[in-house]
Amino acid sequence: MRRLRCLVVLGALAAAVSVVAAGPAAAATGGNSDNAHACLHGGHENRFEAETGNPFKNAGDCTSHGAVGGESYSLQFLTLPTYPCRTGTCWGVVSGSNLIPGTVWAVLEVNTGAPASQGNIGRDGSLPTTNANLRCGQGDGQLQAQTPSGTVFITRNAPC
Repeated sequence: MRRLRCLVVLGALAAAVSVVAAGPAAAATGGNSDNAHACLHGGHENRFEAETGNPFKNAGDCTSHGAVGGESYSLQFLTLPTYPCRTGTCWGVVSGSNLIPGTVWAVLEVNTGAPASQGNIGRDGSLPTTNANLRCGQGDGQLQAQTPSGTVFITRNAPC
């Protein structure tokens, strides 16, 4: 009986040591939790695989990619709300993350090709939320930005 108790204690001790030792090793080889969480609650709709530039099909596809360490970037071009600007009423808001620092982004009027707004991606790879300044009544808009997988073009229909 004493021998059996000793074996049970040694077995439990060995199991505890293996769990404690394996914990940091498993964490070190884990995925990118921040990227996986960014996919939730509709976040996958504005995220793309950094390796290919392909959009994610759904939240599960995006979360799986992030969970195994895959990188992604975000680029958003929203049409609403409209807002007052120098030329009357404008539309469009852009933002992004994990883009190529220092590269140029631009929003163009599709009909004329004229830039409505432009700037440089920040040192941290972000495009802070910025008004696109597309003029109502002048047609659709297109966001162009450099990403890790190449230039991305997102076109939106004018809401006004």
